[in-house]
Amino acid sequence: MLFRMTHEIVIHVWSDIACPWCWIAKQRLEQGIEQSGSRVAVEYHSYQLYPDAPSSAPGHYHEALGAMKGLGANAVREMIDKVTHIATEEGLTMNWDKAQHVNTFQAHQLVYAAKARGNDAEEAANLGAMAFERLFSAHFSEGLNVADTDTLLEIAEDMGLDVEQVEIELESGEHANAVRGDIRDARSLGIRGVPFFVVGGKFGISGAQPADVYADTINRALEEIKYAEAQEVPIATPEA
Repeated sequence: MLFRMTHEIVIHVWSDIACPWCWIAKQRLEQGIEQSGSRVAVEYHSYQLYPDAPSSAPGHYHEALGAMKGLGANAVREMIDKVTHIATEEGLTMNWDKAQHVNTFQAHQLVYAAKARGNDAEEAANLGAMAFERLFSAHFSEGLNVADTDTLLEIAEDMGLDVEQVEIELESGEHANAVRGDIRDARSLGIRGVPFFVVGGKFGISGAQPADVYADTINRALEEIKYAEAQEVPIATPEA
């Protein structure tokens, strides 16, 4: 459900659909925002951990993870079990036997297609967050191929988007440059992994931190913003 608000602060998040920690971090960030009691707008940006992953004939995620990290089957299983346990604590379901190792570039374009339906910046940001949530579930819980256009169009339909128009945008690559721009911005900021958060333009947070870390950082950033604004208020001088 979309809602309107006048935000006090903006958090920019770089995230990838193929990143399990990004999904975990999204849940914790939302908890942290609630704890902070502040009005926060969250803008999601694209990042690709595996830009060379295949778009067709995908492999199993856990097999690809072992190959990329040079780990044996037992080490991969331990890593996956740890992530699964933490995800479960956050109310998330990860079906590793179904998850596919695929290229997420097209899926990130769907996020921007969703953003394009917003009537203002906050609604666009909310739609982008909703798209990320749906894509995380499709990828990790349902084992869907999020590189497949037909699958992405089904997700677009689930979100209530205009499927015919989204299909045109995906086939034309209308949002491809927006995705590439996010990735370039990440590099310029020195981001080498996700999730990564920029809170109010004041603080950066890397990784899936506990909810109270996000809450505290939001409040610290707000204090700095309010202090900076206070310094801009001219001091009236008494008349001679």
